[in-house]
Amino acid sequence: MAAKVICLAGAGSRSGRAFEILGPVIAYLIHAGGYQRTDFQEASYRVAADGEPLPYTAEDSTQPLVTSTQSVARSLIWFRQQNLGKLHLLGWSLGGVVLFDAAAELLRLDPSWASSLGSIVTIASPLLGSDVDGIDLLGDLAAGPVGADLARRAANEDAKLRVLDDAERLRGAGIRLVTLAAADDAVVTPDDALLPAPGSEPAAFILRPRPRPGASYLESVLGHTGLPYDPVCWQCVLGALGPACPLKEGR
Repeated sequence: MAAKVICLAGAGSRSGRAFEILGPVIAYLIHAGGYQRTDFQEASYRVAADGEPLPYTAEDSTQPLVTSTQSVARSLIWFRQQNLGKLHLLGWSLGGVVLFDAAAELLRLDPSWASSLGSIVTIASPLLGSDVDGIDLLGDLAAGPVGADLARRAANEDAKLRVLDDAERLRGAGIRLVTLAAADDAVVTPDDALLPAPGSEPAAFILRPRPRPGASYLESVLGHTGLPYDPVCWQCVLGALGPACPLKEGR
């Protein structure tokens, strides 16, 4: 059964944003990794009673971090129940944090998730928190309860140790965890985003993406949205996920 890639964008996003911001990554996975467009699904910050992802708004994606994590965890359970095969999680910015936290909690409650999750890849995600409060230029990203939650995580050593412990537990269960950061990201620094792992297999990458053509001045200054447009990022994601299931004919 073919694996599925569950995608999620960040704070201030709305339904469909994951496919927009991660569009270049998805296109590369289709071209170079043998994936099909139907292999990519979007998680949600808002779910039905049974966990089915529902359309969400910018307000939904700036709720408290625990609220978002619970909703996304329920959506992952729903995806698992659809018999979709192994799940790969791909998140940008807050989306990576929420997918990571949800996966860690699901594995803690039910170790069988080790066989359902293939990999977790986070792109410019403040896994260790990010003190974005007070940066007026960030707009929605810095607004709402989730911004305060990320600032508190950044200032709390125990919270950051919990993230590191969760990363070790996920990797110990055989789930590949790869974190990517941009060297010049003013919103989520490499110190906020990277969770290195011991061993010879690369698990944390600092990249230097070029400003994408047509990028706004604000986007170029902040450097937070460049990674999904960087070919090296695409290669790192494919290296983490691996190629699509070879049983493609008849799918």
